[in-house]
Amino acid sequence: MSEQSVNSAFDFAIVCHAEVDLPSWLKELTGQSGWKLMGEEEDEQYDAFSLCRGADNAEVVLYRSGHATVDVDGKTLYDGQLTFSSTFARLRYYNAENGERVLLN
Repeated sequence: MSEQSVNSAFDFAIVCHAEVDLPSWLKELTGQSGWKLMGEEEDEQYDAFSLCRGADNAEVVLYRSGHATVDVDGKTLYDGQLTFSSTFARLRYYNAENGERVLLN
């Protein structure tokens, strides 16, 4: 999960909340299913997740800025923004002041 403030034409701050289906994303990137979450670490800048599949190890880092990286066995498979359309990532936006959901086009 990642949250970030977004500049907007609104007169209030907007927070982006990202929900990512990590095993499905890794299956899409590697072509292999069966990824299991082994651990997670939270920092004020990012959330990092460790996953494994047999002898394969993956690290997924979701930065608060909306950036993400995916490394599998030391090789970077993804380094970019989560703001794209995909079946494994869902972005939702909220009013930072009152928590109400905001719909953006």
